Amino acid sequence: MKSAIDLLPTMVLDSLTSGILAVDSEFHVLHMNAKLAQLFGLDRERWIGRPAEEMFGSVETQVPARRLPLYRSRPKDNTRTHSREVEWSDGQRTLHLREDSGPLRDESGNFVGRLYAYHDLSWEKTIDQMKSEFISIASHELRTPMTSIKGSVDLILGGAAGEISADALELLEVAHSSCDRMIRLINDILDLSKIEAGQIRLKLAPIELTDPAELSIRSLKSLAAKDRITLSLESPQQLPLVHADKDRMEQVMSNLVFNAIKYSPPGGEVKIGLSAENGWVRCTISDQGCGIPEEDLHRIFGRFQQAGSPQRGGGTGLGLAISHALVTEHKGKIWAESRVGEGSRFIFCLPVAPALPAA
Repeated sequence: MKSAIDLLPTMVLDSLTSGILAVDSEFHVLHMNAKLAQLFGLDRERWIGRPAEEMFGSVETQVPARRLPLYRSRPKDNTRTHSREVEWSDGQRTLHLREDSGPLRDESGNFVGRLYAYHDLSWEKTIDQMKSEFISIASHELRTPMTSIKGSVDLILGGAAGEISADALELLEVAHSSCDRMIRLINDILDLSKIEAGQIRLKLAPIELTDPAELSIRSLKSLAAKDRITLSLESPQQLPLVHADKDRMEQVMSNLVFNAIKYSPPGGEVKIGLSAENGWVRCTISDQGCGIPEEDLHRIFGRFQQAGSPQRGGGTGLGLAISHALVTEHKGKIWAESRVGEGSRFIFCLPVAPALPAA
């Protein structure tokens, strides 16, 4: 009979809430804990010493409705750790799992097997879905009255209610600006919740990035003019087309230009530069602001993140996160370059659209 000390490793593994699978160098099952057996309905004793691929294959054969994008084959590089999210269903229940795996080594550092851990993310996914639904409903409910308030203020400022005093005009302009800011925040939150839920639908078409760049400058020209900030566009006459959603590209550029305006000093300049190189179309938005410390560059594309104190218009802290997500959805790349006191450059690249067949 085994002592408690001998049983301790098994007891520890069986107490974990994640499924654990250990395989040897030939990828035969060394051990599985109780949680793994419970997750997939496996008989532990039956599969010890047998190929792991057969084990998962047998479950798939028994229940054809199951989708098992789990352990399917040996990794090409056994020296590295791997992590991915997968969805598993047996027709009656669906599990969202994260699979983490890494090499097992002996005291001499030799590869002797691999350890797999399956974490059930179903509850977290449910909470995320509930959060996204709440944000979406709340944002829609807030946007309707805010739009009505803004419309009413617009009418009063336009003289629909008669002449107004200078003091009233000043207060109404503050209300109008606050309404605009609230509507931008609501729209940003809605966009972010759609992106996180995978509900963004891109209307892809071959476009030239000059068009959304000009539209973003036009929409922000009055804001920049308040502090004598110049907006300029530099683009070659012939720019390759990209396969993109024009409205979303305008949104990305407007977010980046708005961010540049916020941090620019009065009388400064914000430039949009477009160029093509090595199969990519590159867009660079540069400013003459205070710059971003190097240690903050890695986090500025996170939600509700701001680096330093803007000169004007605090913003929501969501614009860069949304821009990053939209560029990524377009299979592009986005990053920032900056030095304190020397301004910042926000750069994104999109792949050139494939050439259209001749008519």
